[in-house]
Amino acid sequence: MTNSQHTDEENLSIDEQDGQPWRSEFNALLGRMKTLEQQYQQQHQEDTIVNSDDSTPNVTSNNQILSDTAAEEAKTKNNGTTFRRHSVLRHLLGKQHHQPQRSHSAPEATLHHLDESVAGLEEVDLRYDNFHLPESSFTFLITEPILSAPFAVGLVAYAVSLACLALALQNELVKGTDDNKYAIAEVTSTVRIVQYLGVVIGVLMDDEIPTGLELIGKALEQKSEGDNVFPRNKIFFSSILRISIGTMFLSCLFFVVIQESNVLDIFFDMVALEFVESIDDVIFNLCRRGFFSRRMKVAANQENMLHCSSSHGARRIRKWSKRFIRAMYFLTAIVLLFGLTYITIEQTRGAYGCRSLIVNLGDGLWENAWVQLDKQCSVDADCNNSNQRCYREKKEAFCYENRLLIYSHFNGYYNHKGTKGERPSYEEMNKESGDPFKTTDPAELMYCREIESWVFRHPKIRSSLDNIGEEHECNWLLRSDETDDFDLVELSAAENWFLWKGEIKQDYKIKVRCAECANDSDCNYFGKCVSETEVDQKCECFPGRFGVFCENEMPCEVIRSEKDRNTTLKIVKDLDKDGDNIDFISLYGHPMYVANMKGKPYSVMRDGYPGESDQYFEVEYPVNTSIAVAPHKHESPDDYQDDDFFEINNKSVAFQQLVTNYTFLLRYTGRRWYGQIVDPSLSGESFKEEEYHAFWQNSFSGLGQEDNSTLIISEITSKVSPVEVDFFEMRRRNKVFEGGLYDYDYSPYGVMIPLVAHDGGGFFHCNKP
Repeated sequence: MTNSQHTDEENLSIDEQDGQPWRSEFNALLGRMKTLEQQYQQQHQEDTIVNSDDSTPNVTSNNQILSDTAAEEAKTKNNGTTFRRHSVLRHLLGKQHHQPQRSHSAPEATLHHLDESVAGLEEVDLRYDNFHLPESSFTFLITEPILSAPFAVGLVAYAVSLACLALALQNELVKGTDDNKYAIAEVTSTVRIVQYLGVVIGVLMDDEIPTGLELIGKALEQKSEGDNVFPRNKIFFSSILRISIGTMFLSCLFFVVIQESNVLDIFFDMVALEFVESIDDVIFNLCRRGFFSRRMKVAANQENMLHCSSSHGARRIRKWSKRFIRAMYFLTAIVLLFGLTYITIEQTRGAYGCRSLIVNLGDGLWENAWVQLDKQCSVDADCNNSNQRCYREKKEAFCYENRLLIYSHFNGYYNHKGTKGERPSYEEMNKESGDPFKTTDPAELMYCREIESWVFRHPKIRSSLDNIGEEHECNWLLRSDETDDFDLVELSAAENWFLWKGEIKQDYKIKVRCAECANDSDCNYFGKCVSETEVDQKCECFPGRFGVFCENEMPCEVIRSEKDRNTTLKIVKDLDKDGDNIDFISLYGHPMYVANMKGKPYSVMRDGYPGESDQYFEVEYPVNTSIAVAPHKHESPDDYQDDDFFEINNKSVAFQQLVTNYTFLLRYTGRRWYGQIVDPSLSGESFKEEEYHAFWQNSFSGLGQEDNSTLIISEITSKVSPVEVDFFEMRRRNKVFEGGLYDYDYSPYGVMIPLVAHDGGGFFHCNKP
C-alpha cells in the first residue's frame, strides 16, 4: 500500500470520541474495503488473469458493500444524520481504476465512460468553437479602425450589395398590376415543384443571416468573460449589416420564385441573386491578392480569431446561440414555404387572375351542330322530328338535334370554376343575374392539354355523331393557337382563334375582358370599385348609370315603332332591384321591352297596312309578272306564301290562338335584338324565373315547325337599347324552302328585309316623358 493510500485511509477514519454509536460501524465498513483492496493487490502480484468466473465474487462483494451501506444509511436517517456513502465509493472505485489489467465492476465502468465522454465533449467545444472571422469585407468593419481604408471598403461593399438587391427587389415589385399586386405567376405543377425547391435551396445558400447571428453570439460570449479582443459594438454593427443583406436576398428570392413561370428562369435568377449577395466576398479576395493596395492586402491576410472559453457561462451562451441559429434556419424556411403554400392554394381559387370574365364570341354561325337533348330514346322514332336522331352515349341513349349554332348566344359572364389542364377554367353564368345556372348546362372556357390550346366547348354540343361519348380534342367549338399561356384575357387580344362551322375557319376574333375593376377609374368615375363575393372587386354604379363598368346611361323606358307611333313598348321592370340600382330586368346586360298585341303585328313589320300603295318608305319596288313574289313585300296582308314564319306557324292551332292575344317581346341575345311573339302570361317575375338562354330556348334555329317565334331581328350591335338600331324582317330563313320549286341559297338568317329606308335611321325611337 502506498503512502497516498495510507493518507486517504487516515483522512477517511473517523474519531469515535464523540460517542456516537455509528462511528464504530462506519470504521468496520472501511476495514472491509481495505481487505477487498488487499485481495486485488495480491491477485495482481501473482499475475493471475481474472476471468468471468473470478469476477462474480468481486461483483458480489461490491453488491454486499452497497447493500450494507444502504442499510446503514437507513439506520442513520433515524438519528437525523446524512450518511455520505457516495464519496466513499467513488474513493474506492477511483483506487481500483488505477490498477492495470483488471476488469471493472458495473458502477466503476459507468463512471469511467461518463468521465471520458464529458472530457471529450469539452475538448471538441474548445477545438472547434474557436471562431475564425469570415473572409469577407464585413470583417474589416470589426478588425480595422473606423477611419481606415479597409473599414471604408467594407462599407462600400455593403452599399453595393444592398443597392443591387434593392434594385432587384424594386424590379420585382413594379411588375404588379392593380388586380395582381405582386405579379404572382400562374404555373404548371412542374414549375410549382421547382418553386418549392428554390425556396429550400435559397435558404441553404444564404449564409449572411446565420453568420451575423453567430458573431453576435460570440460578442455576448466575450462580454460574459470580460474579454475584449474586438469591440462588441463593431461586431454588432457588422452583424446587423450582414443580416440586412441576407434578409434582402431572401426577399428577392421569394419574389423571383413566385413571379417566374419557367424552370430555368427560376434557377438563373437564383444564381444571379447569389452573386450579388457575395459581392463582399469577391472584394475581400481582391484585397487579399493585393489588387487595391498593400494596406488592403495586409488587412485581408490577417488571421483573426475569437477564442472559445471553457467556462460554464461561455458554454451556455454557445449552446443557446447554436440553438437560436438552427431555429432561425428552420423558421425562415417555414415562413417562406408557408407563404408559397398559401399562394398555391389561393391560385387554385383564381385569386391572382381574373375570376370573372365578359366573353364576346363574335358573329360565328354553324348550321349543322348536333345538340344533345334531355329526352331519352331507343330509336329515332322516339324523337320529335326529322331533324333529330337517337344516339347512345355510354350507357344511355339521347335524342340529338341538328341545329343552327349561333355563337353569340353564349356571350356574357364566365366565372372561375377550378382548374383544368393546370390552368383556370371558366363557366358560363346566368344571362339575367350573372349567377350560376340552376337547370341549364353551361358552356366553358378551358385549357385542353391534348391540343395545348384554350378552347370553348359545351358538353352537349358536338361537331359529329361519330364516336359519340368519346372526348376528341376536348370537343372544341372554338380554339386558340397552341400556347402555354395562362392569361386568357391577354391571349384573346393577341391571338387568332379557330372557329368550327363544319370546317375550320381561321383568323377568327373573339373578345375576352376581365369583369373586375381595380380602382374607380375602371368604373369611368360613374361608380365606386368595391369588394364583391366571388370576384375581387366590382363596380357599384351611381344612380342613373349601369353596366359592368358603369358605362351606360339608363335606357329609355318607353319606345315606339317608326312605322306606327301608337305602337309602344315598355321596359320590363324589376321591382326588387336585386340589391342594385337597376330597376329593370337585364338580359345579356340589356333591358327587355314588351307590348300586348293581337292580330298580325303590322306595326313592327315591313308590310304596309291593307290599302297602301307599293311605294313604301320612299323606296319604289317594281312588281313583275313572274310567279315569284318579290321577297321584300307580301302579296297581300293575309297571304304569306313567301313568309315562312306565318306560313308554317299558321298551320298550328296553338299559334292561331296565340295571335289573338300575345306579348310582343324585344330582347337582346348577345349580338342582336330579337322581336318575338310569346305567351301573354309572361311577366317580369316569370322572365326572371325562366333562366333564359337564347340558344337553349330556340330564340332562332331555322328548323321549320320547331322554329322559334322570332319575327324581326336587328343588325349586329352592342347598343344598350334598341333605339336608333336598324331592324330587319326575315323571309325564307327556314330549311323548309330548300326543297321547294326554286333552289334558294339563303344565309342562315334567310333574306333580311330592312324595316327602314336608310342605314342608321333606326326602327325604334324613345318616347320621352
